[in-house]
Amino acid sequence: MKNKIVLNLDVVSTKWKKLMYYGSFYEAVCLTLNKANLFNSELTIRLINNNEIKKLNKIWRYKNLPTNVLAFPNYKINNFTDNLNYIGDVAISYDKIREESNLYGISFFDHVIHIVIHGVLHLAGYNHSNKNNEKKMINLEKIILKNMSIDVSFLDKKYIEGN
Repeated sequence: MKNKIVLNLDVVSTKWKKLMYYGSFYEAVCLTLNKANLFNSELTIRLINNNEIKKLNKIWRYKNLPTNVLAFPNYKINNFTDNLNYIGDVAISYDKIREESNLYGISFFDHVIHIVIHGVLHLAGYNHSNKNNEKKMINLEKIILKNMSIDVSFLDKKYIEGN
């Protein structure tokens, strides 16, 4: 049986509508799920702004500030149509990605693809709750980014600074 991946994009903030990265989002999701050995999966990426992600961050993480990405894994295995498992939702803030890409001196594209991968890895059960888990997650992120021909040197600086 062929691996089927369904990516739903919920474009909420008008700032995202001018971008043409959606094919690259799908490529990043497919590579990430394959590396995580998650097959026949469906997920949603909600493309929002700082106002909405701040509200979500306050509700779910009790932090009253915007963040770049939030992941909401679905831990229940469910088989809907086409034997797909809905693995969860990822929310990404355009404003925070723009701010961070300027801070790190990297392209918006490279950073948002990294954040898509990061969010999907969270849906796959990866986390950075301790140094060992963080190292595994960063290594996977680097492998996937390199597969997409994205320079990963910014990750070393980003994680050293703790951002």
